Formats: sequence, structure tokens, C-alpha cells
Amino acid sequence: MLINKLLIFGYGYCAKALISRLINKKNKILVVSRNKQNIDKLNKEGIKACEWLNEDVVKHYINSSHTILITVPPCNFIDPVEEKFARFFIQPKNKIRLIYLSSTGVYGDHKGAWVNENSKLKPTTELGKWRLNAEKKWLSFAKLNNLPISILRLSGIYGPERSTFNRIENKSFKIVRSPELFFSRIHIDDIVTIILKFLERENINGIYNLSDNLPATSESLYLETYKLLNLKPPDPKNLNELNLSKAALGFFSESKKVKNNKLVNDLGYKFIHPDYISGLKDIYKKIKSKKI
Repeated sequence: MLINKLLIFGYGYCAKALISRLINKKNKILVVSRNKQNIDKLNKEGIKACEWLNEDVVKHYINSSHTILITVPPCNFIDPVEEKFARFFIQPKNKIRLIYLSSTGVYGDHKGAWVNENSKLKPTTELGKWRLNAEKKWLSFAKLNNLPISILRLSGIYGPERSTFNRIENKSFKIVRSPELFFSRIHIDDIVTIILKFLERENINGIYNLSDNLPATSESLYLETYKLLNLKPPDPKNLNELNLSKAALGFFSESKKVKNNKLVNDLGYKFIHPDYISGLKDIYKKIKSKKI
């Protein structure tokens, strides 16, 4: 599963889930984070972690690693890992392999049509534009230095503690009537399993969409969630009836269905949760088990 040392930049939702699956290989994991509490927590668990600003230790981690997984998002057209540490990636004697977690937001709006890895990239949201810029920088860097790289474009991420169940519980949701706005998603269990597949199969590199088999409207997810909760959902509203944030309006400004054929064919991958119905059922099962 994990033979050589893996260096992870960032300790967000995906990184945490991956590390929890690799806990029996904790001597093979290194983490760089900007959050001191996360670093202390990881070190107590026996996982070597250091602060972003501790450059000497970060350089030592890079020199000790075989694969570098970058989970840190860009900000304002700057990829912080690329800007601060990329120059050290070409110094180790062992050739480093890069895996960069990106987003299907780089495709922008395709009016509900299907997109694949060769589709036109025309992001309209700030984050989508930043992601595309970061992808270009990492691809250029890898080509210039002859380093293998995988760009994993993640669709909407959901899973335990990050789902429609949480938004309903926190009352931080609005059901938008959006019959023509399609979005693709992927469960955290599949994200982690796919990353592990890439760690195992070092000969597979390139750009891959990580998305399940069933694009759907946002409204569909909430209706399925209320069905599982055995509750009546509130009436959905049209976009112009809601006072949405800039980020939410950006989300609803783009519609596309993301194909996963390349991932399925090249990795022979079978989804744990091939659609949101399976994923939500699994989350609900976990919620119920905690309440008992």
C-alpha cells in the first residue's frame, strides 16, 4: 500500500481521511501544516509533522520523501507550496513524484454537458481560475524538471461531517430549485481509495477526474437526505428568491456532468459509492450508529 515515505502538504478533510487509512504505516507519513494544533495532534499520534515556517525541517522531509501529495488550495493566483517549496523538490537524490489535488471547477460552465479531461477549461469562479493557474504551474514545473505528476481533479467532496446532513442540522442550507443545474460529486471514501491506488501504481500519471457515476442537482441531494431522515423537506426556492453569498452564486453559475471513464479504465476502479444515494445512505448509517 505504501512502501516509500509520503509527504503531505496540508491537513484538511482529504488529508485527515487518508492518514486515518494509513495509520498502520504512520512511520512512512510526513506532514507539513500551518496549524500548530494539528501538528501537535499528529506528533502525539506518532506521525512526524512540522510547521510550514520551519524550512529546515521541511527540506529534510522533502529529502526523505518519494511522493509528495499537495492538498493545499491556491489563493489569489498563488499556490503557496509551489511558491515556497517547489525549488527544493528537484534537489533530493531520489526522484520525487508529485500528486496534486485540484478541482473540476477548472472546467467552468458547460451548460450541463458532459466533460472529460480533454474538455475546454473555462472557469468563471475565482477559485476555479486559481486552481487552473496552479495546475499549469505544477505541470510546467514537473515537465521542466522531468518529474512524474498526477493532477487529480476532484468533484464536489462529501462524506461524514461534510454533507447535507450537517448543513440541515446546522440550518446552513437552502434548497435551490435547479432542474437544469447539474453537479458531480465524490465520496471521501472513494477519494482516499483512489489516492491509495495512485500511491501503489507509480507508473500511472497524468490528469484524472475523480467523480462518481451520477451527476445530479443540489435539490436532489437534499430531497434524498430528507427522505432518509423521514422528514418533510422545506419547499425549494428559485435562485432569485434567495439571498446567496458570492461563493454560493458562483457554485450555481456553473453546470456540468463530469466523466470518470479515464479513471475507471486506467485503474480498473470500482466505486465504493457510485452515486450520491449510496453515499448518503452510508453517512446516515454512521450517524445512526453514533446515536445508539
